[in-house]
Amino acid sequence: MTPKFDTALDKTPISWKKLMALRETGKDTFESLTPAWPPAPFKRTFGGHVYAQAVYAASKTISPGFFVHQVTGYFILPGEVDTPFIYRIRRVRDGGVYSLRTVDVYQETEVGGWGKSPCFIATVSFKRPENNSRKFIEFSHQHVPRDHIPTTYHSVLDGKKPEDHPLAPGADALWWEIEEREAWEKVASAFPGVETRKVNMRAYNPVVPVGGGPDGEGTSRWRQLIMYRIILDKPNPPSDPSSPPQPVDLNLHAAAHLYASDRNSLFMIQHAAGYQNVRTSMASLSHTVVFHGVADTMRMTDDQGNPKWFVQEAWTTHNGDKRGCHNSYLWDYYAGRVVATTIQDGMVRFPITPPKHSLNIRPKTAVVQPSITMTTTKNANDDADGDGKSDAVKSRL
Repeated sequence: MTPKFDTALDKTPISWKKLMALRETGKDTFESLTPAWPPAPFKRTFGGHVYAQAVYAASKTISPGFFVHQVTGYFILPGEVDTPFIYRIRRVRDGGVYSLRTVDVYQETEVGGWGKSPCFIATVSFKRPENNSRKFIEFSHQHVPRDHIPTTYHSVLDGKKPEDHPLAPGADALWWEIEEREAWEKVASAFPGVETRKVNMRAYNPVVPVGGGPDGEGTSRWRQLIMYRIILDKPNPPSDPSSPPQPVDLNLHAAAHLYASDRNSLFMIQHAAGYQNVRTSMASLSHTVVFHGVADTMRMTDDQGNPKWFVQEAWTTHNGDKRGCHNSYLWDYYAGRVVATTIQDGMVRFPITPPKHSLNIRPKTAVVQPSITMTTTKNANDDADGDGKSDAVKSRL
């Protein structure tokens, strides 16, 4: 059996490179070396970890000069923070310009059948740059103006640098802020790998009634901005400022974008629908990211090797049948360039059971709703009867 991780409390965020560290255990098989971060005081992992690391593992089977341009991942079972992830790569196609991989991810846990049932699977496409083609015209297009972020969101951004915004919360929900934040911060480690900061959108977003208002107008207008930048290893001893920066692994940097894109994603739908105060049962089902343009746009450091700021602009387009879509652009903040587009399909269930108690919160952006205790899972596929609890967990109750 795979040894368990030491998950001791660490209030200093570790670097992205350390968080994604892998060791090869066989042909096209890799194992994680650092525990994932839990978004609540439980053993379940942040889904963005396995999503990003699956792509990084796949990149280790690709020829030099190929970089990820598209990935779709499916969340099947919850991951546990104290158990390594095992990544098994299948080489589907190696072409001259495009290469395709699939990744099956396992954990030796009870819910994962002790390593027999995958907790996550992904398809990952890689591309070789075509910068100097003599046959085809270079063409690029971005339908959103480069000044879109500072112009559209000046009411919440003017006079502030990215680092002036507060760190993103463990769970972006009002019930979490009231009931769990204080206890969680005592036992939770710092969010690792990528520094993420949430912009307070109160001056921009409308007041959204429960259900989103007539024709969902309030929900459609709701936006959230998340600033993020990579956390690098600290040089030991400190490097000479005049020395050239180390070579950049663009696939590792791309994985950091994937990781950040999943941070508190489905909670945004809860806010946009006017149900901020309700303990909601939600879980990611699938997540797709498409990178745009040449691979170097994914690079998260500048020419001097310093971390660059990026921003996720998120909204929701369609919701129904107890599911919601989280959409976003990932922007190079200062260059005004969209580096990726994302869409996530998630299970989102707002309860109608009479409440046992109320949070008694009256935020500016919502009508007060009662709170009831429900299980919030990362994965919906292990909840066949739809009561918000994992069947694997219920089998032990």
